[in-house]
Amino acid sequence: MIFVIAEHKDNKLKPITSELLVFAQRVGRDFAQPITAVVLGSSTAALADALKASKIERIITVEDTQLAEYNPDLYVQVLKGILEREKAFLVATGHTTQGMDFAPRLAVALRKPLIAGCVEYEKQGDRLILTRQIFNAKMNMKTILRGEPPYFATASPGAFPGDEVEIGGNPVVVSVPAEINAAPRRKIIERVEAPKGKTDLTAAPIIVSGGRGLKEKQNFNLVFELAEAMGAAVGASRPVVDSEWLPREYQIGSSGQTVSPRLYIALGISGAIQHLVGMQTSRCIVAINKDADAPIFKVAHYGIVDDLFKVVPALTRIFKDLKQA
Repeated sequence: MIFVIAEHKDNKLKPITSELLVFAQRVGRDFAQPITAVVLGSSTAALADALKASKIERIITVEDTQLAEYNPDLYVQVLKGILEREKAFLVATGHTTQGMDFAPRLAVALRKPLIAGCVEYEKQGDRLILTRQIFNAKMNMKTILRGEPPYFATASPGAFPGDEVEIGGNPVVVSVPAEINAAPRRKIIERVEAPKGKTDLTAAPIIVSGGRGLKEKQNFNLVFELAEAMGAAVGASRPVVDSEWLPREYQIGSSGQTVSPRLYIALGISGAIQHLVGMQTSRCIVAINKDADAPIFKVAHYGIVDDLFKVVPALTRIFKDLKQA
């Protein structure tokens, strides 16, 4: 059995949950393992309903007023109880702030291995091999899991396309009581949301990003105009943010946000590894840069080697015309 620990906020599933389902479905198909989604919270009915369309075998819901807010101590207690009763093969969580908060604790509590930040997997005989990126995604490291399952894995956001979830299932919904035997050691006093741009970049299907090649702050209007014409979100590289052309919530990369849109357009971005780490899992990458040797072209699916100050206004006109047609 493969267990997917659903991540949610404001009674809605986060995008990482769909990506985890894709990961689980692929592994489950190769290893002939059924899939169970686990939802913890104070009110799980809507979350369970959102999961019912997915091609999985079972949904376990755990409701308790103490689970209204995420708490790693409570998550570990509840999930440990469930996994001790079940015959799990793999437990998949997101490589997110929440996932990397409780997953290592849970793995240690069960004395099982955890592979963090997985981007791919393969089957070698009857053994599961997980791939994770190291050294700022410059290298891939394959890890063979030893010992008896369950194995724990956190999947990097964007590694598995969330829009490829197989649907058509008719999962059984099972409600189990929350086994909370000890008071949590930490208490949430206040939750403060980090500032965001006009759009949540992690959920945006199209992103237009600008880099240092725009030369000055005023020229970033080219990015906003193209994004508006395409109905896209706006992102930026670190030099743009460091130069205070845009606030930090627009930054994409290892020290910013990690995104995986269907379409990513890079304008005047050279492609430093720190930026590539945050966007290279995009489904389609289009790069516009006058430097034919820019590293961005190594990950781009389509490239335009030309002056962006000529190309971008032309693209904006085309998309505006298409909207009016």
